[in-house]
Amino acid sequence: MAALPVERDQYGYWTHPVYEEFCDGREHIPTTEFNAWMKANGLEWTVVYRDEEEMDPTVDGYDISKWQPEAPAGDGWFVGSIHDTEDGAVCIWLRNKSAPSPEAAAIARQFEQMKEMHDGG
Repeated sequence: MAALPVERDQYGYWTHPVYEEFCDGREHIPTTEFNAWMKANGLEWTVVYRDEEEMDPTVDGYDISKWQPEAPAGDGWFVGSIHDTEDGAVCIWLRNKSAPSPEAAAIARQFEQMKEMHDGG
């Protein structure tokens, strides 16, 4: 998975297309499924929450366009998604760890096959 230019919408939201395809519009993804997908894709992740003191709910509401989340320490981090949640605005940062293991690649293939079956493909 490669970093892409982040082109946020009018409210400041953006999701990497590969990450968005995996999430498939779901609000919750089981931890085991998420971890397997991350491992299969050779990724690691971290989340940054917006400091709620930086916003005015009467003005900002769901608009997070002014928030510029800071990348975590270290090289290679890129935005997977920046969006609002029940717990406030978040930025999901991703980075490539290394080439996926053969086991992880097999999990990824199984996931893709299940997705194709689910999607009727």
